[in-house]
Amino acid sequence: MSTPHVVVVMGVAGTGKTTIGPLLAAELGVPYAEGDDFHPPANIAKMSAGTPLDDDDRWPWLDAIG
Repeated sequence: MSTPHVVVVMGVAGTGKTTIGPLLAAELGVPYAEGDDFHPPANIAKMSAGTPLDDDDRWPWLDAIG
């Protein structure tokens, strides 16, 4: 069995990650997952209110991504 590969597209806000990610996934014929979709509702509410996430907020997201 072959080892699966993971491609991570990352960068600062506004660099085109959300544009390039799905296009790259389609070209490679692999699934695409948007990292923001892994945030728990509490984090989404906090970010929507303009409140930055702290390290404690990020752990559930990191667990979900990992």
